Amino acid sequence: MGGAIGAVWTAAGGESSFLGLPVGSETCGQPDGGCFQAFQHGYIFWSPATGAWAVNGAILGTYAALGHNRGWLGYPTGPETCGQPDGGCFQAFQHGYIFWSPATGAWAVNGAILGTYAALGHNRGWLGYPTGPETCGQPDGGCFQAFQHGYIFWSPATGAWATGGAILSRYASYGHNRGILGYPVGPEVCAGGECIQTFQGGLIGWSPAQGTTVYAMSECNALNNGRSVYGANGSARVTFAIAEAYGVTGVTAVNCFKVAGLFVPQWITDGQAGKAGFKAPGVPSGPTRYDYSPSGSYTVTEAFGIGNPGTALQYTTLNPSSRWGGNPWTPTYNTYFESSSWVGYDENMWYFATRSTHDYRQGAVINYNRPPDSEIVQDAGFAIFLHENKSPTAGCLALDDWAVVDFLQRSRPGDRIIMGVRGDLFR
Repeated sequence: MGGAIGAVWTAAGGESSFLGLPVGSETCGQPDGGCFQAFQHGYIFWSPATGAWAVNGAILGTYAALGHNRGWLGYPTGPETCGQPDGGCFQAFQHGYIFWSPATGAWAVNGAILGTYAALGHNRGWLGYPTGPETCGQPDGGCFQAFQHGYIFWSPATGAWATGGAILSRYASYGHNRGILGYPVGPEVCAGGECIQTFQGGLIGWSPAQGTTVYAMSECNALNNGRSVYGANGSARVTFAIAEAYGVTGVTAVNCFKVAGLFVPQWITDGQAGKAGFKAPGVPSGPTRYDYSPSGSYTVTEAFGIGNPGTALQYTTLNPSSRWGGNPWTPTYNTYFESSSWVGYDENMWYFATRSTHDYRQGAVINYNRPPDSEIVQDAGFAIFLHENKSPTAGCLALDDWAVVDFLQRSRPGDRIIMGVRGDLFR
């Protein structure tokens, strides 16, 4: 016995140590100029880069199964450290760790999965100890590893993210990383008593009242990842109205709300915009007779119709005198007022509410060219509403009756509508 290996054995207590007596001579000529020596109850491994460290017990068993110092873990870089939660131990190696507890056995963790495991507190975090090896050969070149209270999934495209609890159970029901949800692309986020996690193919949310819910991947996620040109600006609910090109009247309407601070879709349906399609962002839509819809992001604070369906928005019950000002350079331009006459370009809201197509039976005011979003600019456009009668409009947005009523019932003052051509709305 001599050198660094002999010094470690002597410091451990020599023949009365946990290693016992040597059972063979020091063996050198190992990778990276290293050596090792076997003892009754363990080994000591040494290399110029790492120094000499003993490995024994269950951790040695796993290390041996992975090829000792010739395997991917390399040489040990420190002693076995015990006194861990649940009576566990761990030991660090050049390219990973081995964690052990009486309940789980000894398993190696490395690479990106180890990075995420470390960020969550290793064996002292909520994941607990590993319960199996890293399993690769997964779709898209991915890997996963199981822990006492969750999994970490990794792929080259998504990185490594942990999943646990009720969200993991729902994810498992969809086939984990082999299912339609794919790999997680971010951590579980919790706020206000709710939690949510984003996956390649959708989101899984959880609340005490509803349990877990799977949400489709949609344009709502652009509000979460910064791909939306227009932000939510503090709004709790945002509705997109998206045309695929200029001059197109059909839109996809996506109603988004927050779960634990992330936007998810409430519903996705089709709708109609102005007969001439959208104007470019910053370009006034002009008088309704031009049939253009404006592009941009606008708040919703008011609603109207023949009877309040249960909205928290300021609601105006229409009557035969209900008008919306359409004559520029008049005090009523782009405002609600009441009159017994119907003059010029003013809109007779009662007529549109009660005619056979019932356009204004229920509707909301989109605050384009009006407070609180902006001052009124004369002749820049007026009467931009979200209303019923899903057919091409004179500049408004039109949805199915059920969607308009649901929109009103869920809306709160300050909710936002983002509308325009897809290429102008998303990065």
